[in-house]
Amino acid sequence: MTRFTYTAVDAAGFARDGSLNAANREEAVGQLFADKLTPVTVQAEPPSSRALLVSNKLKQADLVAFVRELATLLSSGVGLTESFATLHDATRNAALQAALSRLIFSVQSGETFSVALRHAELRLPEYVYALSRAGEATGNIGAALERCADQLEFDQRMQSETREALIYPAILILTGIGAIGFIFTFVVPRFAGLLTGRKVELPWLSSAVLTTGMFVNTHWLAFLLGLAFLVVAGIALARMPGARAGMLVVASRLPVFSSWLGGAETARWTSILAVLVQSRVPILLSLDLAAASVRLSDNAKRLRSMQDEVRLGKTLSQATEERRMLDGTPLSMLKVGEKTGDLATMLGHIAAHAAERHRALQRRLVALIEPVSILVIGLVIGFIMVGVVLAMTSLTEVKL
Repeated sequence: MTRFTYTAVDAAGFARDGSLNAANREEAVGQLFADKLTPVTVQAEPPSSRALLVSNKLKQADLVAFVRELATLLSSGVGLTESFATLHDATRNAALQAALSRLIFSVQSGETFSVALRHAELRLPEYVYALSRAGEATGNIGAALERCADQLEFDQRMQSETREALIYPAILILTGIGAIGFIFTFVVPRFAGLLTGRKVELPWLSSAVLTTGMFVNTHWLAFLLGLAFLVVAGIALARMPGARAGMLVVASRLPVFSSWLGGAETARWTSILAVLVQSRVPILLSLDLAAASVRLSDNAKRLRSMQDEVRLGKTLSQATEERRMLDGTPLSMLKVGEKTGDLATMLGHIAAHAAERHRALQRRLVALIEPVSILVIGLVIGFIMVGVVLAMTSLTEVKL
């Protein structure tokens, strides 16, 4: 986002000076014409130290807040352009300011809200654009955006809960690895020095521990660099969509993780489907958007196959049951929703049920990871200590 200073002439022929924010000079000129000003000069200001303090990164929380605030303004009767201008002046995020400038320009150019929102390059989920079109069709964009904000907050809450639940186990594992590395680097080599130059027949465990300790002590810099490389490579892989999808597929096939990930997936697609159905988005399009929202490719394929079944005349509950996307109480709730004509409400209850089940499995998984991590770390340290003790007892059999 760049700040432009301008000199322009208004409709009465008077000169006007001022400044505005725009992505480029062409956009700045467009904003002046939209304000019924004829530009004479438009120049970009050099970046200032204040601009460095403005954030250029658009986070998920920023998107949620933007959609919620826009929904509130529109529901209060404020016009689109005025709402965008209000949010533009209130935000300090440069990326969001640029997106809002594009929104203002697009709407003033005659584009519909949903088209302008897509051109704003905010990287919102596809269901947001579908709900925006539904809001335009019903004449209530504010209510549609309220549902978008609810769903975005639901997605963010699910991700935050998962991230927060895994923080303590990650710290525990990293602390254990650090403790083992310290023992191998500083403790074990001191005991190995006592045996230097002596003919001692060491047990295999002691020999392996002392050899490993001496190797780590001698090549500690390479060891640290290798460990740092593994951490950086792991973070880079986790940020790659393809690698992350592969890791999720592997995790979904493990005994404990499969149920945990399954609950999250069910909560995600049913909640999105509930919001879309409530907004009167066609069921086939809703299923397609729900399929795009899930993370596991198998679930996406099954949802799209459900879309084909519904297109051929089957009910949603029949297609869901055949593809084994729901069972037990959730499936019964879906059938009741179809019979009573309140499908959106029942889908919302199913999503809440799946989210609660996901949280319960998450607590169980974290409770399982902690003792397993402590047990593994304790066993490794125990083996090291046993190896050192056996080496020290071997000193009594030294032959000079």
